[in-house]
Amino acid sequence: MWDELGDLRRAAKRDFRRLAVALILQETLLIASAYAIQRALARYLATHVIRIPPLTPDEIYDMVWNTGVDMIAASLVGLAVVLVFLGGRLRRETPAEPIGVRRFLIAVVAINGMQLLSSLISIPLENFVDSLGYSLEQAAEISSGASVTVSMFLYSVIIAPLVEEAVFRGAVLRWLEPWGRGFALAVSALLFGLMHGNLVQFPTAVACGLVFGYVSQRFSLKAAVAAHAANNLLVELIGILPDEWELVWGGYSAMMLMSGAYVIYWALTHCRQLARELRGEGFPVAKWFFTSIPVLLLLALYIVRTLESAVPV
Repeated sequence: MWDELGDLRRAAKRDFRRLAVALILQETLLIASAYAIQRALARYLATHVIRIPPLTPDEIYDMVWNTGVDMIAASLVGLAVVLVFLGGRLRRETPAEPIGVRRFLIAVVAINGMQLLSSLISIPLENFVDSLGYSLEQAAEISSGASVTVSMFLYSVIIAPLVEEAVFRGAVLRWLEPWGRGFALAVSALLFGLMHGNLVQFPTAVACGLVFGYVSQRFSLKAAVAAHAANNLLVELIGILPDEWELVWGGYSAMMLMSGAYVIYWALTHCRQLARELRGEGFPVAKWFFTSIPVLLLLALYIVRTLESAVPV
């Protein structure tokens, strides 16, 4: 028995190491390529397009940063790295169950409910960070603001859902599923939340990651991409609504409250079943995962980037 458990541990550690290395490379190349693209575009604009003296190179750089062009290209580079390392398990072993319109709408409602419930964590978190002499105001604006350019809108509604779902549900979730479906769902959601590098957005991203992961496991990766895109589109539309549209805001608030109530009801009616499934997964994969050196390095990278979203007052 001990030899069998030791073999499982070594196999798990090998899988976790490969996963962590892939995500470290993805994050590093994404940051580096985004920065390089930003600088190259800013240099080109400063030399060939913008010849107005009041604009400094840094101001031109800020203009480029807001376009989203850099993130579109950089995210595709990062996706390619992950697919090279983890693409071997993307194919499902069982046919996907069709999600249908009704269940798709329920998934979108659940995502909104999770966002509402996670905001109950974000608000006291912001107050706590403020008490330490740091501010999350900029992080809050980034997480909730609407896109200011067409390319940023396309990134938010099309590219980001495709790339993020391909990485975290298509690759990470599938890669971890042999070690337990519940374990894979929880870890992929945690990594998805940390990947955003935003302390305000972290609770919401983890909560949404759980819903996207569930949709991917039960239905298909395509369904998760569609749900992610629908959620991002809704966020974009809400972000541009005028404050004067009180009726629309009231309807949205009511939908969020009903969504939150639905999520609480679902959790209460399914918690025992979920607990049984997690206990049934047996061997201590969580311990093996969180004691892997490459995984700890990955978590450190994600956590440092997330903490950087809190800026000194």
